Amino acid sequence: MAKIFAILLLISTLSYGQTEKKYAVDDLKSDIAFLKQKLQDNHPNLYLYSDKKIIDNLFDSLTNAISVPMTELEFYKHITIISSVIKDGHTIILPSPYTTTYYSTNSKFLPYKLRLIDNHLFSEMVLTSNNSIAEGAEITAINAVESKEIIKQLTERQVRDGYNETYPTWIIDNYFREYYSYIYGHPNEFSIQYKINNASFQTTIQALANDSINYYRQQKYLDKTNLKKANEGIVLKTFLIPDYAILTIKDFHHNVLKKEYKQDFETEIAKAFKQINDAKIDNLILDLRNNQGGDIKYGVYLLSYLLHQDFRVVELYYKVSNETSNYQLVKTSGEELGVHKPKKDNFKGQLYVLINGGSFSNSGIVATTLKQYGKAIFIGNETGGSNRVLAGWTNEYSLPKTNIHIEIPTKQFMLLENLPLTGHGTMPDFEISETIEDILSNKDKVKDFAIKLIADKKNGR
Repeated sequence: MAKIFAILLLISTLSYGQTEKKYAVDDLKSDIAFLKQKLQDNHPNLYLYSDKKIIDNLFDSLTNAISVPMTELEFYKHITIISSVIKDGHTIILPSPYTTTYYSTNSKFLPYKLRLIDNHLFSEMVLTSNNSIAEGAEITAINAVESKEIIKQLTERQVRDGYNETYPTWIIDNYFREYYSYIYGHPNEFSIQYKINNASFQTTIQALANDSINYYRQQKYLDKTNLKKANEGIVLKTFLIPDYAILTIKDFHHNVLKKEYKQDFETEIAKAFKQINDAKIDNLILDLRNNQGGDIKYGVYLLSYLLHQDFRVVELYYKVSNETSNYQLVKTSGEELGVHKPKKDNFKGQLYVLINGGSFSNSGIVATTLKQYGKAIFIGNETGGSNRVLAGWTNEYSLPKTNIHIEIPTKQFMLLENLPLTGHGTMPDFEISETIEDILSNKDKVKDFAIKLIADKKNGR
C-alpha cells in the first residue's frame, strides 16, 4: 500500500485545462463498463461481501445516473462509492497520477492536520501562520458542510476489507487533506466552524500550497514529519525495569526498508532476537501499528522467531478461472504455502502485540497467525484487513477515457478457512483508544498499557 499513496506526491507538468476537461456521457459509461469487466475477469473477492446481484445493480445504477458530462474528479466521486460495496482493501481507485500531481504542485489545500476520533474531526497540527484555531479544537463544519457529512462522504469512498472501519479511519487520519480535495475541490479559503470547551466559533482560513504546509510542519512539528530515516524502519529498545523490550517494525516492504531505511529485514530481525536472547528478556512488545504490510516472506521470517510450533500463514490461494464464462474461483500457486518451522533460538517469553487500523495487509497476516498459534496479548484497535481472507497481487490499469488509476487484486489469500467470515481484522484483547489530548501530549496509551501489564505481572498483581 505504501506505493499507492506515493502517487499523491509525484511531480507533473499537466495543464490546468486538462484537469477541468469535461468527458462525454458515452465516454464515462464506457469507463464504467471497462472497470466492471476488469473486476469480473480478475477480482477473486468481488462477490465475497456483496453478491453478484448487488454488484450488478450498483454498476447499472452508476451507469444510468450519468446524464451530463463530468470532469475527472466529478466522475471519481461518482464511482468511488464502489469501495464500500465491494469491501476489499486492495482494490484501489485514485484520480489519474497527472491530475493528483498537478493539484499537489499547483493548488492550495486546507492547512491543518486533522484527526478522526469517534466520528469527530479535531485539529492536530496548525500548518499556517493563522493561529485562530488552536490544536485540539473540534472542527464542526468546513465551508458550510457539517463535519459529519464530510466524514460520511470520505469514509464511504475508502477501501476496507469487509466491515472493518479502522482502516478507512486510518486513511482519513493520514490523508484527509488529499481526499477532501478530491470531493470538495481546492477553494482559496475555508470558512471553518469549530468548538473549544463546548463554545462555538467561526473563522476564515486562507488555503495554502503544499510547499507552505510542509514548511510549517517542519518548523512547528519537527518530531511529526513522518520522514523515513536511516535505521529507523526496524528498531529494538531494551529496558531493565521491568525487564522488557520493544521491537518496532514500520514496514515489511523490501524496497522501502532498503532504499528509505537502509536496512535488511532478515539481518535486523536476527540481530534483534540475538540481543533479546542474550539479555534474557522475558517480555517483548511487538509494535505493528501503522505498518502497511509488504513482503509476505518477511512476515514468515518474523513469525519463526515468535512461534513455538509448526505454522502456516496462507492455507490456499485462489484466482478467477479464465476457462469458463461463469465467474468461478480455482486454486492457484502462491508465496509461502505449506508448513513453516520455528527457529531453535526463538523468543520464549511473553509477547505483547500493539495493533491499529494501519496494521494492514502483511501486518494483518502476521497478527492473524500469532492469534491462531501463539500466546500473544493484543493491545490497541482492530487491525485493518480481514483475519480470514484477503486479496492481493494487484494489476494496475488506467480507465481508457478519464485515465483514473485503478488497482485490482488477482489472488485470494485464504488465511484460515475454518474461521467464520466476520469481515473484521484481528481484534485486541485490550482495546485502547486515543483521545485528542493523548495525541497532542504525545502520550502513547497503548504502549503504556502494555508496559503496565508487564509491571503488574512482575509485581504479582
